[in-house]
Amino acid sequence: MSPTTTRVALRRAGTLLVAAALVAGPAGLASADPGAQPTPSVSTSATAEPTAPTSPAPSTTTEPSVTPTPSASASPSPSASGTPAAPAATPSAAPETVRGLGAAELAAAAGQATPQTGWAADFIARTLAAGGDHYQYPDFDAFDGGNTIDAMLGLAASGVGADQLGQSLDYLEANVGGYMGADYDSTFAGPTAKAVIGVLAAGGDPTDAGGLDLVAELQATEGAVEPGRFSDLPVDCGYTTCDYSNTIGQALGIIALVRAGEPLSVASVDFLVAQQCADGGFRGNLDAQTCVSDPDATAFAAQALVAAGAAEEGADALDWLAAAQNTDGSLENSDGERNANTTGVAAQAFAAGGRDADLAQAQAFLVTLQYDCAAAAALRGGIAFSAGTRSTTTVEDSDLRATGQATVGLAGESLLSAALGEGSAAGTTGRTCAPTPTTSGPPTTTTPTATVDPTEGSGSDGGQTPVASGPGSLAQTGSDLLWPVAAGLVLLLVGGLAVAASRRRGAHA
Repeated sequence: MSPTTTRVALRRAGTLLVAAALVAGPAGLASADPGAQPTPSVSTSATAEPTAPTSPAPSTTTEPSVTPTPSASASPSPSASGTPAAPAATPSAAPETVRGLGAAELAAAAGQATPQTGWAADFIARTLAAGGDHYQYPDFDAFDGGNTIDAMLGLAASGVGADQLGQSLDYLEANVGGYMGADYDSTFAGPTAKAVIGVLAAGGDPTDAGGLDLVAELQATEGAVEPGRFSDLPVDCGYTTCDYSNTIGQALGIIALVRAGEPLSVASVDFLVAQQCADGGFRGNLDAQTCVSDPDATAFAAQALVAAGAAEEGADALDWLAAAQNTDGSLENSDGERNANTTGVAAQAFAAGGRDADLAQAQAFLVTLQYDCAAAAALRGGIAFSAGTRSTTTVEDSDLRATGQATVGLAGESLLSAALGEGSAAGTTGRTCAPTPTTSGPPTTTTPTATVDPTEGSGSDGGQTPVASGPGSLAQTGSDLLWPVAAGLVLLLVGGLAVAASRRRGAHA
């Protein structure tokens, strides 16, 4: 096989692998094989459908989303010999740029955390450690980079598990080339952006992650297909479809550059705004002929617009999400299923936009999907994808996919604010559950009573989980024991006086 043929084969295999791997992540890619379908995932709520690039979709917004920052033009300088330098070619106009939120403003894009956050983080830390500091796909031996980054963001947002977060960062940096395409002479825009966010949240340097400058790689993807659009490279990959970028990936690109302290092009923000439908929501498919709002795409876009300082469009997106929220706090994916992924990323958007009431409602729903003491020990603390997909004894892939994004929401954090802080705990603390009672010998007459853990949220039984008092303990009824004791002493005293009196009278009992 010639070197050229080998390279094409490797690129094809690598593209297929990464494409399948990333279908379940927010930067969802489809297979590069035009005859193949994207690998199905239980957690499809945070994945927009990929499409081949066609002509730009019409924008529903005519006003620019941000105010451009004027750039200074350079003046020709004389040569060192004093001889006037030859006239330089007329430079092309520099792209208009805008600065997004600063570090302090990004950190403030958060709300209140729930008590259940720590238990979810403990589940993440346990499952990452069990998988060699990362997650893999259940059907084949491949690094699940998108899901691993979601888990890392959950730990960073929770403020615990710093040791495990560092170990997972090391693994991500060592394998990031396969995740974002560099190992296959490609650059996948959405995964590259997500990797930048994950590395930053874990305290790493995205300009030197495994020897790659992820920020520069991401910037190179902008405008390759359309002005402002973050697209997959190379543009001509040798297949019918080479670009699987979508609205979620566009949003991640903006968030990543803002978090990295880089200026945004006005065109990149305007391109995202062009995906906003008339009702305020965002479509997931960049090239759809009609604009139908998707809750997952809207949640990511809302966070990106907050990061970019596009307040009006961001507020419209948040309004749409709030209107789509059910009375139980949940949001539904495009299939109409109330689930943890869609609700989790919506919670992140509410946190970023300061919508505290909407955030609290979303968190309340997420808690109902958390595995409590009634579940197998391996599952405790994790978040089920939906009420209908609860696992029974073992951790399923759907549990791993749901817990990362849901934990960021439970923590009241967003993709803008989730970061390893100086006060983050090295380890995690799991849920303390009473041991299952064992019986031996004759039954005792003392019956343990049930007490309620005041910090427990709704679990598999839809309510608070009773925790039995320890074996051999007195049943606590809530009554004061002073009066029964006093009454007993009085009866003893009366009995003693009666005995003494009967003896004096010669009476027999």
